[in-house]
Amino acid sequence: MATDPEFIAGLVAQLAGGWDERIEYEVPVTQHAALCQLRRSAMPPGRRKHHECGCPVHFEARAQTMQLPSLLDQLQEAVAEPVSKAGGDGIGAMDRPHSNPPGNGEALAVLLSVTADARKYYDALRRVLYPDHGERKGVTVISALRAIPDWCAMASEAGYDDLVCEVKEDLRKRVRTARIILGYDSPMAMLANTVCGGCGGALIVADDASTDVRCIGTPEAPSCGTKYFRWDWIKLLEGEGA
Repeated sequence: MATDPEFIAGLVAQLAGGWDERIEYEVPVTQHAALCQLRRSAMPPGRRKHHECGCPVHFEARAQTMQLPSLLDQLQEAVAEPVSKAGGDGIGAMDRPHSNPPGNGEALAVLLSVTADARKYYDALRRVLYPDHGERKGVTVISALRAIPDWCAMASEAGYDDLVCEVKEDLRKRVRTARIILGYDSPMAMLANTVCGGCGGALIVADDASTDVRCIGTPEAPSCGTKYFRWDWIKLLEGEGA
């Protein structure tokens, strides 16, 4: 079992550095008969792409590991995105056609909490480890977060276990909340008949449709980063992702 400082290092890695995610695919593979292949070869590309035949289909299990951006980067992106073109789904949102509301308020709240925690615990750990050093100005959130795991290890050895436990619990809550907001802790489903309009990769969304649709690439190539926002799925229905 990981020690508290090791656990904290894992939380900081998600917040500030990103992490690897294993994506498992069930790829449909159609075994076209010779006559079907001959017919398809005579079709225009557009018609061939959407042509449905009766040839047998089997599914192959494949997997790929992809590098995801840090939670802080993704939260900042969520804050910058409008929640809904029709007024959003936040508190007090109204269905006003063509309105363009502020971004995700929940994501902003987590960003502010992480910023406050990083500064608070950076200062608290510095005071107990380096009591003779003066206050340090201008430390960024990322720098503060990256200093915290090593300082927690030192603080634990020095007997400040309660402080280390407090750091762990607060950062764990922030990471958990961020992952829920961004959809990583929701059961995900792959769209069966639609692919990414940017790279042709697979698309996933939460089982309850509570997240954006995002590209996860293919077993041969990583994601291109395309997202279809919850209020923008009409693009998929109109064939822009096909």
